Amino acid sequence: MPNTLTNLKDVKVAQSAIKPFMATLLPIRAFSSNFSPEPADKLDTIRVPIVGAPSPASDFSGSYTADVDSSIDVAPVQLNRHKYKTVHVTAREASETALNVLETLVGSAVKQLAQDVLQDIFTEITAANYGDPAIAALASTAFDYKKVLGVRESCANARMPSTDRALVLDAAYFSNLLGDDIVAKSFMTPVALPGVVDGVIRRLAGFDVYETTILPNTEKLVGFAGHPSCLAVAMRYLEPVAQYDEAGAVTDPLTGLTFGYLRYTETSSNRIFVTVECLYGFKVAIAGGLRRIVKP
Repeated sequence: MPNTLTNLKDVKVAQSAIKPFMATLLPIRAFSSNFSPEPADKLDTIRVPIVGAPSPASDFSGSYTADVDSSIDVAPVQLNRHKYKTVHVTAREASETALNVLETLVGSAVKQLAQDVLQDIFTEITAANYGDPAIAALASTAFDYKKVLGVRESCANARMPSTDRALVLDAAYFSNLLGDDIVAKSFMTPVALPGVVDGVIRRLAGFDVYETTILPNTEKLVGFAGHPSCLAVAMRYLEPVAQYDEAGAVTDPLTGLTFGYLRYTETSSNRIFVTVECLYGFKVAIAGGLRRIVKP
């Protein structure tokens, strides 16, 4: 079992920090995953279930075990990535301000950690791994609802399962899509105006839609459409060997997304340090489960 935070101040800081961690990693829902607070060591291998398209139905010929579905597979993912972020405050800073300085710093560090982890995962989305783009390269000002339908058609041609599809877009392309006449008017209801009021597109053309600002600059990637079968991601808690003032796994109970929390004190300088860290790995699963979108 992983270490458990027991200090009430640390628990409060950790509970506050899990929110920006989850919000930043929202696009990770586009991938297959195996997340858990269970401890693991670097380079351990985690089995991630991959569910692709179902095989065709068979004519009965005396046995229900003939032509069994073989599209469910397991991807072995090595936990070969380990990122961390450390912040500190002096004891005087912690005691002389009404603002919880440590909580604010840790929240910011966790958000940065999540961004760096997600951007690292996005580096796997290359032409070598997933082939030609879904549609011809285009500028953000040309990306509209009709282009989304073109991406949808490309997914169908790749025989990507129609359920659980996600569309992840660079902020400029997402913003131009928000201004598309069809998209804007589709949200004009008296109940909610997510596109106009909140700048959110929850579902469009069969895709769950996510905005991001951290797609890698390589290969002119500005977005992708994907099914969870495209990529396998694993995450675990790296249990510390050394002794710390407080150490434990901080986990979202619904998804299992986890980061490690370490607090320790440097008595010579009277400073309090908190390190947040993430142990994870990823690998390509089914190449036909993702279609890239690129700029010229």
